[in-house]
Amino acid sequence: MSESLSGKRIVIIGGSGVLGAEFARQLHAAGAEVSLLVRNPSSIPADLSDLVHAQVDIGDREALTAALSTLSAGGIDGMINAAGVVAFGALHDVPESIVEELFRTNALGTMNVLACGSGVVGEGGFIASLTGVAADMVVMNMSAYCASKSAAHSAMAIAARELRPKKITVLDVRAPHTETGLTDRALWGTAPKMPAGLAPSALVARVITAVVEGERDLPADAFSE
Repeated sequence: MSESLSGKRIVIIGGSGVLGAEFARQLHAAGAEVSLLVRNPSSIPADLSDLVHAQVDIGDREALTAALSTLSAGGIDGMINAAGVVAFGALHDVPESIVEELFRTNALGTMNVLACGSGVVGEGGFIASLTGVAADMVVMNMSAYCASKSAAHSAMAIAARELRPKKITVLDVRAPHTETGLTDRALWGTAPKMPAGLAPSALVARVITAVVEGERDLPADAFSE
């Protein structure tokens, strides 16, 4: 998608979170028609409350299909998946239920976004997902989280090739640690000490540039301030 984003219909998944909300703000400012998919509508920031939204758990493909159908009457030019969860701890310590939630949201959710998005995003459009730098890492006490992100990364890489004939760009965003506060909302465990991360606004601006320029991969080293 090399043209301006003005007038483009873009769906933000995880639109009530820090990154999702920032995507909504910057895209709206660029003239895009933004709608949100969220797990909890009451968490949508007040300044975004007027945007069209639908409630969904992206781990449920049937529910995601239904939610997208309510937003796609005029067509969809792009989707950005900013939903995600995190947990910390040695693999043998993290409860099975937590591992399942990591994979349901981070891995299965991403696969559902790709599967459902392929049917509603128009030719020349895009599907972007924030798999994060964890997809490329092997870090002690983050094994379950990294594994869920690695699975998402694999799905994105394959989908990029599968959706090329439909002229849909798949953008895998593996940004470095970003100051969203997600580590303080972990499903399990305590985050290790981390260096200062990217500002959410900087990450979002870089991704939007990649979307406009038709980039297909944003590894961690693509983000430099």
